[in-house]
Amino acid sequence: MTKKASLKTISSGFASNTQLNSNFEALNDKLENTLSLDGSIPNAINADLDLNGNNLLNVGNLVTMFWRGEFDDTVSYKVNDGVLYNGSSYVCIKNSFGILPTDETYWDVFAQKGDTGDAGVSATIHDGFADYNDSSTASTPVTLVEDVWTTLPNDGLGSFTQEQLPPGLSTLLGSGGSLDLTGLQVGSDLLIRPDFTVTPSANNSALAFRFSLGNGDGAYTLEQQLGRLDLGAGIPYRFALQALYIYVGDLNTRDNPVNLQIKLSGAGSVVNAGMAVKVYSK
Repeated sequence: MTKKASLKTISSGFASNTQLNSNFEALNDKLENTLSLDGSIPNAINADLDLNGNNLLNVGNLVTMFWRGEFDDTVSYKVNDGVLYNGSSYVCIKNSFGILPTDETYWDVFAQKGDTGDAGVSATIHDGFADYNDSSTASTPVTLVEDVWTTLPNDGLGSFTQEQLPPGLSTLLGSGGSLDLTGLQVGSDLLIRPDFTVTPSANNSALAFRFSLGNGDGAYTLEQQLGRLDLGAGIPYRFALQALYIYVGDLNTRDNPVNLQIKLSGAGSVVNAGMAVKVYSK
């Protein structure tokens, strides 16, 4: 249906040609926006079609496929039933019973199964945890020498020590309380939460923590300043709430012990309760 054109009334012969041409142009504009029955141009809608709640009649045959799932040779199928068979989907074109979808007399391919692609790179991540608690320093604290890095000992014999590690990984505890990463793949990650208590001999002593990693020319550290112990001398300061991250990015990191060390700007002592470790093994 075309929209009504706005036409001018011709009341006299004066300038009637101009008015007639104007009316013809208005009619032509409206007709240009009319869909043709014979399919000639214009024959497309460039906007939404609002039926105002009415039905669309005389559309012709609208084909609907009825999906029936995996093909079953004990089931009868009717025209337009769809099934899955050996990874491909088929639509029934002739009523059938017990006839495989590969029979082109009764079935058409709807979607063909593709070829198997190349194997991708495995990105499986295995996680686990360990809790290594020390029994050696509870009764015999380690003496801290002013401005000297001291390794925190850990014999793994304290209460609640446990390991639930990824498959193939036997332990993460190395000699002297170090971390042993040799059972991990490069690309693995660890979160370590140390738990130790420092008692300074002097107030306002500065405390630092570090991981000592690698070996030889490849040796390096990951260091953190823990602040000044300024609540007084001779009282214990516990550090047990911070999880620290290590990325096993190369063989130098993986194949050498990782020592947990602290340094105090004055004299003091330390008791090491242990460390909790979360590991993500690649």
